Parts: sequence; structure tokens; C-alpha cells
Amino acid sequence: MRANTSELAATRQLRPIHAFILLTTCGLTALVTAILGPVLPKMQAHFAGVAQVDYLVPLTLTVPMLMMAFLSVIAGALSDRFGRKRLLVGATACYSIFGLAPIWLQSLQSIFFTRVALGVMDAAVMTVSTTMIGDYYQGLRRDRMQALQTTTASFLAFVLNLLGGYLGEFGWRAPFWVYAVSVPLALLMVIYLWEPKPHGSSDNTALSAADPPGVTFRPWRLAGICALAFVTGIAFLIPPVHLGFLFNAIGVASSVKIGIAYALNSVCIVAGTLMFGWILAPRVSVTAQLALSMAITALGFIMMNGAGSYPSLTIAAMVNGLGAGLLLPTMVTWNMRELPFSRRGLGTGAFQSALFFGMFVNPVLVVGLQNQLGSRAIAVSAVGVALLSGSAIAAAKHFGGRLLRANATE
Repeated sequence: MRANTSELAATRQLRPIHAFILLTTCGLTALVTAILGPVLPKMQAHFAGVAQVDYLVPLTLTVPMLMMAFLSVIAGALSDRFGRKRLLVGATACYSIFGLAPIWLQSLQSIFFTRVALGVMDAAVMTVSTTMIGDYYQGLRRDRMQALQTTTASFLAFVLNLLGGYLGEFGWRAPFWVYAVSVPLALLMVIYLWEPKPHGSSDNTALSAADPPGVTFRPWRLAGICALAFVTGIAFLIPPVHLGFLFNAIGVASSVKIGIAYALNSVCIVAGTLMFGWILAPRVSVTAQLALSMAITALGFIMMNGAGSYPSLTIAAMVNGLGAGLLLPTMVTWNMRELPFSRRGLGTGAFQSALFFGMFVNPVLVVGLQNQLGSRAIAVSAVGVALLSGSAIAAAKHFGGRLLRANATE
């Protein structure tokens, strides 16, 4: 019996396949927006006779975010109570069904409702896979894995934006075929993943998920992080939802060219996540990370307002991508460091709910600002100005804290 236990424990050492499964699963959320962004104008033209189509088509893209906003915290709490693996596998399998459904559906309303169901599944997929990364990995290794979450999602977005632009030449329905990738992923989960156990569990065959010293559940700290996650969600989804319309506004209509610009934005997000995980995370405080990432993200939005050509708007999207690649892992790692194992699912779900609620609100907010300010580009730059204000507050807190510490040592 002891030999069998040792053999089973040996099979449950972390290997690259576990990182691949969890990171790719987290990246499934990129499918919600990346493959459809380049074809949104075509989809809107197809349903031009539907009332309020200029709102409904962007909301069809982002309504999964609303479901994730409402249900991620519930999915996280369920994973704390009943376990992670079964919930993750079942949700991933159903994800493929609802993701593929719009290929055959004929009405915008029915497509909208399948996207609602997709969001329900994605709430569990994203929350549980992120929580399991927090369970399986610790310390700087965890920070880098969570930076790689955004790297992987952005790399997938890069590939999917190119693929979406290419498939969009065959019609706006064609990109939905990419959702079939979740089928083999669910099978890999069944084979390789195991249920994590808390530190001190009597089950020696499972990897223990230890809490760092001094980590306790602080609801008000979580609430503050979630408020910033909401703002991050609004900012992060501006290029996926609105960049195609910004290109159309300056006379660029090619799905391929727009897809290339989306892909370059994603490349810069990848660069930002790598910069975070290997340069910023080990060296600077959270406040410094927030100040820098918000400032660069905001600069990209403001540059979008002044862009009048394909190259200048593409460069603005790239600058914004670099900032977004710094901002999201800053928020994710900050939140995870504050959560003990017993509340990790709940806290991760609350964070995801706030993030995705911001993403869902994004088109309503930006289109509303567009109607008030006169153009979508000005609306985007207004979000940039708000982020600059947040950057200034974070910078003031960072340098103020350093000054207080310096005075205390004198």
C-alpha cells in the first residue's frame, strides 16, 4: 500500500503538461472576443434590419462577460465547497457546445442566448483554472504562472485575431469553428489534472496548497481590488470591441488588415506580460506596477483619438497592448497573494466577476460616451484620461510610502 501511494504521488508532480492545460484553459476566454472582433462590422451588416443592432452586435460579443460577472464568484465558491476538477471538466465540455452553436443559428436573438450560455460555462472555466494555478504553484513561480496566463491568452488572441480575420473572409460565421478546440482540452483535464488539497491534508497523494505566512481573508481588501478589477475590465476590452470600428471610421474596411492590427495589439500584450513576470514582479511594489501599467495603457487610448491613418492607429493599439499586458497580471497576482486556500475560489471568483462585469459594461459605456462626445475615438480617449488619474494616485501612494519609510529609518 505504501509503494502504491508513493507511486501515485510521483505521478502528481507538476510537469509542463499541467502548466499547458491550465494556461490554455485560462486562455479560452480569448475565444469570446478575439476571433469575433475582426468580423463584428460584417455581423452588424448581416443583421442590419434588427432593431438596436448597433448595441446588440457588440453586446453579443460581450454578453458572456456579463454571465461571468454574475456567476464567477458563485463558481469560485462552489469550487471551494465541492472541489475543482469535476466542475472544470464539465464546464469545458459544455463550452464547446455553446461556442459552436452560432454556426447554424439564423437569428441574432438565438445567437445572443447561446452566448449567454457560453458565459455561464466560461465563468466556471476561467475561475476554476485560475484558482487551480493558485493551488498548484507558490511564490514567484505562481506570479510568473499568472503572468503567463495573460501571455497565453494574448498569444492565443494573436493567433485567433489573425485566424478570425482570415476566416472572416469566408463569412462572419466561420470563426465560430475555433470553439471546437475545447473538446480535446477537456479530455486532457480528465487524464492529467487532480483535485488539490489544502496544506496539512492527510491525503499525501495530492499536492498541498500551502498559504504564505500571515495571509488571512480580508473582505475590504478584496473589495478594493475588485473595484480596480472592474476598471481594468473596461480598459482591457476596448481594443477587442472597438478597434474594428475605429478603423472603419478612418476608412479601413479590410478584415485582414484589421485582423493584423488586432494581432499586433496582442503581441504587445504578450510583451507586457513577460516584462511583468520577469522584470517588474520581482523588483517593484504593486503601487509602482499599477502606476506604470495604467499610464502606458492610457497613452495608447489617447493616441487612438489622434490617429488618422492605418499605421498610426495600429501603433496606438500596440502601445495600449503593452500597458494592458502589464496591468492585468499586476491585478491578478496582487489578488491571489491576498487569498488563503479556504477562500481562494471565492476570492478569485469575486475578482473575475468584477473584471468581467467591467468588460460587459464596456460597449454600453463607450457607445454612450460616443453619443455624448461625438465620436468613438474621443470616447476611448476619455477612458484614457480616467486611467491617467488612477496612475497618478498610484504613483503618489508609491512615492509617499517610500518617503515615509525613508523618514522612519532616519
